[in-house]
Amino acid sequence: MFALLWLVLAALWALRAAMGRDAIARLGAIDLALVALVGWHSASAWLATGDGAPRPAMTSLWQWVGLATAFFLFRQLLRGQRELRALAAVMIALAVVESAYGLHQFLVTMPADRELFARDPEEALRLARVYAPPGSRERFLFGQRVNSTEPMGTFALANSLAGFMAPWLTFSLGIGATALVLRRRDARLWLPALACAVAIGACLLLTKSRAAVAASAGGALLLTAWAIARGARFNLRTGAIAVLAALGVVGGLAAVATWRGSLDREVITEAGKSLGYRLQYWQATCQMIGERPWFGCGPGQFQTTYALYKLPEASEVVSDPHNFLLEVAGTAGVPAAIALLLVIGLAAWNILRPRDAMAPSVAKSDRTMHRDGALHILIGCGVGFLFALAIGPISIVPLSAASFAAGLLVGSIVIAGLWNWITRGDLPVAVPAIAAVVLLVNLLAAGGIGFAGVAGTLWLLAAISLVAVEPLKKLPAWGAAAFLAAFVILGFGCYAQAYRPPLACASALGAAERDPVRAEKYFHDAAAADPLSAEPWSRLAGMAWGQWQEAPAPATLDRVLQNLDEAQLRDPRSASLSEFRGDVCFRAHQQTKVPAKLAMAVAAFERSATLYPTNILTRAKLAIALAEQGKTAEATEQATESLRLDAATPHADQKLPENVRTQIEALGR
Repeated sequence: MFALLWLVLAALWALRAAMGRDAIARLGAIDLALVALVGWHSASAWLATGDGAPRPAMTSLWQWVGLATAFFLFRQLLRGQRELRALAAVMIALAVVESAYGLHQFLVTMPADRELFARDPEEALRLARVYAPPGSRERFLFGQRVNSTEPMGTFALANSLAGFMAPWLTFSLGIGATALVLRRRDARLWLPALACAVAIGACLLLTKSRAAVAASAGGALLLTAWAIARGARFNLRTGAIAVLAALGVVGGLAAVATWRGSLDREVITEAGKSLGYRLQYWQATCQMIGERPWFGCGPGQFQTTYALYKLPEASEVVSDPHNFLLEVAGTAGVPAAIALLLVIGLAAWNILRPRDAMAPSVAKSDRTMHRDGALHILIGCGVGFLFALAIGPISIVPLSAASFAAGLLVGSIVIAGLWNWITRGDLPVAVPAIAAVVLLVNLLAAGGIGFAGVAGTLWLLAAISLVAVEPLKKLPAWGAAAFLAAFVILGFGCYAQAYRPPLACASALGAAERDPVRAEKYFHDAAAADPLSAEPWSRLAGMAWGQWQEAPAPATLDRVLQNLDEAQLRDPRSASLSEFRGDVCFRAHQQTKVPAKLAMAVAAFERSATLYPTNILTRAKLAIALAEQGKTAEATEQATESLRLDAATPHADQKLPENVRTQIEALGR
């Protein structure tokens, strides 16, 4: 949706320029590098629709187009320092709102969820809409998630929340440092910024994200180095008080977190284990890149493809390699990663290259700005907040009206506190540039370069930094017309491929959840609405499988297999779909004793083991099915491999269940 909105806004900007109104733009080599990056990424996505899952490929393609369009538009539309300060204040306010929501999760909702799961796990699973029978790995993972103390805000992972907050923590500290360095004794300029930093830092600390905390600490050091380079003179007494106050705040937050059980010695002692996990992800990803150097596995295909390369001792089948360069190279190929490095390098060169004026600042554009630009941004922020409330029911993390009201109140307080800085403060280029570096450092050990909730901040900070140093040039009429045509074509493409079908599909899937009696009809409606999606077919297969278990009938079993065929056609690299097919066929063989069903089960388990070679349970199921077929030697081989993998993994959730282990040990002798 947001990619489409950016494209519509870009088309309106180009239309205005084509009409001769404000026909100026910031264009340069960085735009060519960006086109190369997005173009190669898009080509990789198109290729992935042929042998991979087309829906996530198309979704990822348009997410990157949307991010690139946003970066381009920021550089064209932002002009004066007040506009930049207003936009930065909005983002800081959003970070504080996320922090407040995260703190509420930590103090209120998460303890309540843990208490409910301990008292009535079935009710907790029902409310979470998770099917996880007793003893299953799904229930084990759900229990781990519920018992986790790390807040996630409106993100799916605590690390993603931390990745969003770290650069805005640095930005807030930069505002305060700038006011102090320039000898602004007015506490109304620096005190609200430092208060925001404390609020954001409190939630960041609770996420236990070592990468984000380390990156933020590095950002603080860079800000200190910048202040020294600017020739700032620090009063020893004032400096000592500031350091002691900072240490007191951090120590107090750490003490409260420790008392509440969120921080413990494992945050430090298990840092090496966490790095070890990442080294495993990186090693497997490098192998993937070595075999697919030109176009990678395809955007949106990393998790299913990674299973093919996962090390036996690795903790999980991750959705990204937790490193932004490896993620781009692994999904879109080495040329895409080189193009991304070129974009970053050109941005850094434009910001750091020598100029006539020492340390150029966006403050110099104050005279030429539209005075109401900052007000327009703040009004747009309010409209955006209301828009978020409207689309909340279809979002991944729907929020209640009370949550939105509280968020609006907190955000308004932050904007009011930063108002003096918006209207008469300073924003040196170093502040957004250092905040962008902080996010890049975090992304070296965390995922999210293609996720708008995290990566959007990177492109925004880069644009804010570049606005200060890139000159505006006259845009010829033919250039404006070309941009208009390009954005209109892209807008229609995004609507047809990434907006209308997934939205209609999601609507039908939601209707199925609300009306289980007519769920099958709604699943078929979802499949018709989005022909690229495997989800409606996998849900139809699951529903038919449940019906067969209650009342076995050949026609019902045929429906299960037909629906699985349709799902696998749209997600051919999915090892879990092949394993599901094997489970269905093996159970049908046990019920009917039809040899053909056993052969189908063996073929499905073999395919699943090929797609995910280190899956211990799949190897065990294959061994049992082969033994049932009378293929003793092959069964022994698979059983031995399953036991070897079981011994290699240190993770309890990946170990063989005891009842299966007994069978496999007998076969492996």
